[in-house]
Formats: sequence, C-alpha cells, structure tokens
Amino acid sequence: MSEKETNEAYIPGQCNIGPDEIRKRNRIGFIGLALMIVFVIVAEVYQIPKGWKLLLFAPTAYALSGFIQARHKFCFIFGYFGLFNISGKRTRVKDGIQLHKDRLKALTIVGQIFIGSAIITLLYYFIP
Repeated sequence: MSEKETNEAYIPGQCNIGPDEIRKRNRIGFIGLALMIVFVIVAEVYQIPKGWKLLLFAPTAYALSGFIQARHKFCFIFGYFGLFNISGKRTRVKDGIQLHKDRLKALTIVGQIFIGSAIITLLYYFIP
C-alpha cells in the first residue's frame, strides 16, 4: 500500500475525511478566523461593554472547529453519526467497535474546540 493510499483511508477513531473534506474544514477555519478579527475590531472601535466580549466564543469555536478537524483529518459530526467520506462518497460505519472509536474521537475534538475557544475568549475578556 502506498503512502498516499494510507493517508487517504478510513481509520476508525483517527481519519474519516479525505482531501476534499479537509479543504472544506480549512475554509471553515479561515472564515471563523476572519469573523473573530472583525468581531474584535468592531468591539474595540465601538468600545462594547465588557460582558459582550464573551460573544467572541462563537466565531472562535467556528474557527477552531474547522482547523482542528482539518488537522486531525476527522469530522466530529461524521464521527458521532457513524459516517466517513474519504473519496467523495459518504459511507456508513457498520462495525460497533469502529463506531465507538469514532465517537470517542468526535467527543475529544469537541472538547478541544470548547476548551480552546474558552481560553481564547477569556484571554480577550480579561486582558485590558
């Protein structure tokens, strides 16, 4: 098996999206990053009340969801619902053990997104 075939194969709990889906996740990440930047600029220009700064969490979570999924080559929604899309065709995971591995990975990614977003948002909130 070539290296390319190895990198573009469904591996339970490790890889459930192929190159096209990875590009989509990176695009989501960059859109979220742009939204974060716009939010911070608008918040600072209009000097919004401090409590409103916590809204940075939403675009941050969006950005991190894209970047983290692309980095892991793993879609947490596909993983949770037992799907994978390596070659442009969604396929259902039929094995219970594989589904369990995918769901654990999905929950791990969601946790990383939540914690990362919380840290970035709180840094923005507390740094003057």
